[in-house]
Amino acid sequence: MKSTNEKNIENIEFLENKNIKNIEKLIKIMSYLRDPKYGCAWDRKQSFESIAPYTVEEAYEVVQAIQDGDFEGLKDELGDLLLQVVFLSQLANEKNLFNFDNVVLSINEKLIRRHPHIFDNKNQKTLNTPEDVKNQWDKIKLEENNNKKFDASALDRVTKTLPSVLKSQKIQEEVSKDGFDFKNVENCINKLLEELNEYKDALQAQNEKNLIDEGGDLLFSAINILRKSGINSEEALNYANTKFVNRYRKAEELASDDGFQFKEITISQKNEYWIKSKKFYS
Repeated sequence: MKSTNEKNIENIEFLENKNIKNIEKLIKIMSYLRDPKYGCAWDRKQSFESIAPYTVEEAYEVVQAIQDGDFEGLKDELGDLLLQVVFLSQLANEKNLFNFDNVVLSINEKLIRRHPHIFDNKNQKTLNTPEDVKNQWDKIKLEENNNKKFDASALDRVTKTLPSVLKSQKIQEEVSKDGFDFKNVENCINKLLEELNEYKDALQAQNEKNLIDEGGDLLFSAINILRKSGINSEEALNYANTKFVNRYRKAEELASDDGFQFKEITISQKNEYWIKSKKFYS
């Protein structure tokens, strides 16, 4: 059996070998970190369940870097996200479930299978728009899912752990594929107005349970309007959040420039600075 020092020398020699691809090194690093004898105590302790939250966090940090236009940061965040894939693949490999190569093979096969207009010589169908391609993708995906599960519900295609806004839009998209949808955006708006009136009734009655129920219906209907208009609700809400934060910070800054603490001034003064901040962030 090799000593710890011998093992470390072996690791260093492997990592310094310039003939080995970086992805191979990353996979090997992960296996070293998980080594029962020579590995890292923290990495050895992790499981599928403990790594899952980090995977979600890293995905959001990728999104944040994109929204900030921070492409140097994006490079780092994509590396962190890739690490989660390699880590989870290593955990699976240890249980003889699959390995990283299986993961890559799976996505390669999926991309080829769902782009027959590109990779299938027998398929002469021309898809001219992104919508045509998406419709074909969804059709092939549905056929694949139907082969896996008999009489599957449309809602089985919705990931249960999605954030609420994304999940609402996904639910609406999937049931729409089965023909359960409003005819047009105007009908969606009318439904929103109906839900708004019901929320007002619940508010007047001061019924907390009804406020939660009707508030949820109100949000769901608002998301449905955007979905029917071809807008991604998560993206729209993120944009609104960013705009509000920028305006609020600018209002605080303008008040400070005038010698005031924003939190100490009257609501009327706050509104004046808020209106001024809109000139900077329209």
